[in-house]
Amino acid sequence: MDDEVCTTHTHVARLRVMKTVSGRYRGIVHVHRIGEDPDSSEEHDTEGDFATDVDARDAARTLACSLLDEQIEAHKKVQGID
Repeated sequence: MDDEVCTTHTHVARLRVMKTVSGRYRGIVHVHRIGEDPDSSEEHDTEGDFATDVDARDAARTLACSLLDEQIEAHKKVQGID
């Protein structure tokens, strides 16, 4: 399964779907700041496992959007932007 990438002007989120030992699927999102080593990324798992890789990828996309939105808000706060 191929990775998918989402970006903002400050961060990158890499989405991956892994098949678990039980045969279900889990979405995983790695987030790091642009310019930093991707190996230093924070890993976030979707809540629960899914019956299909499509469902796991959709959940990972939702999680990635949420995590990137948090980073945008944090960046705005640091910059003093409302």
